[in-house]
Amino acid sequence: MEENMQPMGITDNLLKVFNYAFVESAPYGFFVPKDNAYVAVNLVNKVHHCPKCRKEITVDYHHTGVTYFSRDRYSQQQQVYAQLGLDFPATAEIAAEAEFTYHQIGYCADCAKAELNPADTDAQKLYNLCLELHKRDEALPLAARTEMQTALEHWLAQIKESAQVTAYDLSSYTAIKDLVCAVILDDVDAVESLLKEYRDGSTALLAQAQQLLAKLPEKFRVYAARSTAVYESMSDEIYHEYTVVFPAEETVPQDFFVERTVEGERAGMFLQQPRISSLEELLLAAGFADTWVDIFIDHVTALEK
Repeated sequence: MEENMQPMGITDNLLKVFNYAFVESAPYGFFVPKDNAYVAVNLVNKVHHCPKCRKEITVDYHHTGVTYFSRDRYSQQQQVYAQLGLDFPATAEIAAEAEFTYHQIGYCADCAKAELNPADTDAQKLYNLCLELHKRDEALPLAARTEMQTALEHWLAQIKESAQVTAYDLSSYTAIKDLVCAVILDDVDAVESLLKEYRDGSTALLAQAQQLLAKLPEKFRVYAARSTAVYESMSDEIYHEYTVVFPAEETVPQDFFVERTVEGERAGMFLQQPRISSLEELLLAAGFADTWVDIFIDHVTALEK
């Protein structure tokens, strides 16, 4: 049975704003690419190059035809090819739609830990703090859900005979779900401890990040993580179906740290977002898993055999 979770609410908003600040680089728009501003390229894959360990990560793209590079992004690719000592395809090859590989230089996740921590600029320090906040924001509901299931399992471990549950209404899915919720809500000490640790740690990180942001210009450069499995636009100003490429479905997500420009206003938005602050908010963010009903039914059924 698949899990039926409550909407993530606060956590979902935090993810969207983090992506807006540090992952997305251009807004969506409607346009027809013109020859003076774009170059049609038969883009088939991308290779991520880590200059530290020489690791290369190749991602195949879901191919639907030519992809339009903005002239600036096209020029940047020529520079990257030169930096890597590769021969950039001739204009005639591009026009003939010869297969093209997009190259990007940055840090793999392992090397990023060594090269970017501790950071040597205030901008990178700020990003590192925001990334840590993001990881904590995402991990909290998942950790809470684990503790909620543990509370249920502890309660079930005390149920040794079927007679111990005859006093409860088990006539429907809803009745069992209500019982499971009541059991979990009666044992939330571990969840409250998670919340306290999260609030204390996040408060300290937020204070440090706000101090750094106040010293930075409106825009600054950082190495930021980007998953190898997410879509990417070949235009830095505005993207459309013409400029966007999607990794093949079988692509294994890996963080790769690439240099990009961050707007201070967007970073500030992420820092100022409401975060989970109460037990009720955390329980709602964690949601209810249908598998908990399955766990209950399996345990009671085993008692009857």
